Amino acid sequence: MVDKKSNQDLQDTAKLFKGKKYKHITKEHLTQKLREKKELIKKLKDKLLETKKIAQEKEILSKEYLEHLKRLQADFENYKKRQEKKKKEFIEFANERLLNNLLSIVDNLERALESTKNDNDIEAIRQGINNILIEFYNVLNKEGVRPIKTIGHKFDPYKHEAVMSFKTDQYPEDMVTEELRKGYYIKSKVLRPAMVKVTVSIKGNKI
Repeated sequence: MVDKKSNQDLQDTAKLFKGKKYKHITKEHLTQKLREKKELIKKLKDKLLETKKIAQEKEILSKEYLEHLKRLQADFENYKKRQEKKKKEFIEFANERLLNNLLSIVDNLERALESTKNDNDIEAIRQGINNILIEFYNVLNKEGVRPIKTIGHKFDPYKHEAVMSFKTDQYPEDMVTEELRKGYYIKSKVLRPAMVKVTVSIKGNKI
């Protein structure tokens, strides 16, 4: 049985089909068309509700992702702070260890200086200073500091600083013949280049 609203829909729909083109359409046909229209509308409403539900779920998920990202960012900032603190503590500890080693050398220098007041043995003083120097070299070596080789080696601008030169035909070109100040590496890096004297070929007339 068709309710009042359905009857009204049928009447409204019938008015649309009063033309000659639709005069053979029956009431049953109109009812079928109306039913199909209602089903289509229902499907569209259901689809709309489903789409809204999916959109809400996506919104909730995006908020969760955003919160997770914020937590990760906060964790990363805390990690960076911890690493900076560890780095600072490591540097301070390394300096403390180095300074303690140097203080022992200072102690020995002070004792050596004190001993010269009552000791006229130049050779003994010389030997004492040499022992302190060896101790100092050992400290530098533990810190990764080692001397740069110079005399008898070819001049290298990355390791040597040429402050003097002389023309000769007795040595190869750019040969280091004298060291005026020691140079040092720290690990694999040049800490301080060595000041050297290098040869210049007479034939080439170079500096």
